[in-house]
Amino acid sequence: MSSTDKNATFLIARPVGKADKMLAQLTKNGVNYLYQPLIEICPLAINDADKQLIHQADALIFVSVSAVRCLQSQLDASLVKASLYAVGDTTAEALTAWLGRSVCVPQDQRSEGLISLAEFKQLAGKRVVVIRAQGGRELIKQQLLALNADVRYVLNYQRQALALDGSALYQQWQQAGIRCIVATSNEILQQVFSLIPLSAHAWLQSLDWLVVSPRMQQKAQQLGIATNNITLAANANDPALLHSIGQINRSYQ
Repeated sequence: MSSTDKNATFLIARPVGKADKMLAQLTKNGVNYLYQPLIEICPLAINDADKQLIHQADALIFVSVSAVRCLQSQLDASLVKASLYAVGDTTAEALTAWLGRSVCVPQDQRSEGLISLAEFKQLAGKRVVVIRAQGGRELIKQQLLALNADVRYVLNYQRQALALDGSALYQQWQQAGIRCIVATSNEILQQVFSLIPLSAHAWLQSLDWLVVSPRMQQKAQQLGIATNNITLAANANDPALLHSIGQINRSYQ
C-alpha cells in the first residue's frame, strides 16, 4: 500500500482506483507515502429512462471522472449527441478519450468555475442532464434553474465508506510517521475524523493537511485544524496535487 514501510510522510486518502497515476509519480519522485483509501466508488445501474434523457439532452454535465467511467460502461457512445461539460481537466480528458469530442471545462476546476463560464450561460432554456453521484452539492442545478433550464439528474455511482478499524489505522499512521494527510473531498476529510478515535483527534489536528477547495479549507478549520496547517491545492487534479505535495515535502527537508 505504500512506497516505504517507514517515514511515510504523506497519507494519500483518495478513493480506490483514483490515485494510481499519482502514486506512481510520487514513487518516481522519491516521496514517501502511505496509501489508504477510505471510500470506494460503486457504479449504479442506469435505466431506459435515464438513457432517453441522455439521448434527448442539449447538454451533459459530468462532475467527475467516476461519472464518465460509470456511464461509459453502460451506454453506447452513439447515444451521446449533446454538448459536453466537465468540472475538471481529468474528467474532460476521460470524455474526449471516450467520445472523441471537445469538452467545455473551466480553469477553476470546481462547480464555481463551471457556472462562471460564458458557455454555461448559453444553457439558458436548454435540456441539461447532470451525470453525478447520489448526494453531493446542488450548486450547478440551482444555477441552471436560475437560467430556466430543464435540469435532470442521472445518478450512476455512489460513494461507500470502507469497513476499517479506526484504532488500528491510527496506530499504523503514527508508526509510519505521517506528517501530512492529502484529502480530496469533504467526505474523505470527515471520514478521517469519524474513523479515528476521539482521543486521537488532537494528533490529527496537529498534522498538516492538503485540501483541494476553499470549502474543504473551511471544513478542516471547523474540525479544529489550524489555518497554518492547511495547504490549498490549485485544484484536485494530479499535477496540482503533486505540485503541492512537492512543495510541502521540500519544507520538511
